Amino acid sequence: MRRLVTFAVLVPLAAGCGSGGHTTSVRGVAGSPVQRWIEVEHLPKKAIPGARLFESASCTVCHTYAGSGTTVLNAPPLTSIGKRHLGVQFQIAHLKCPACVNPGSPMPPSKSLGEARLRAFAVFLEASKGTH
Repeated sequence: MRRLVTFAVLVPLAAGCGSGGHTTSVRGVAGSPVQRWIEVEHLPKKAIPGARLFESASCTVCHTYAGSGTTVLNAPPLTSIGKRHLGVQFQIAHLKCPACVNPGSPMPPSKSLGEARLRAFAVFLEASKGTH
């Protein structure tokens, strides 16, 4: 029963994360945490498009990243996900269909983002090695 309740709450809140619904650039947006993430995480240039996508897709509604986001829905923190060395292909597969990779995952699928954005997302996640 708890999984059903969590899922019922999680999906409407996270609908923007990976759904392709809200993917505008955050350049110049006041209050955007992306510039801080870039500085604190020492993100390489190739990871910046994925960081922007992570923020604009509202993934911090469920996940935390370098001091941003919430833990209310018990989604894992992603600041140091890259330390796990899961690989870009794994990250893409997980983003496309979280429940296929992690059975029972309530995370909504992100396949509608398309291959280029999924790859950018995956590069960002793999570059995320924890705050320095």
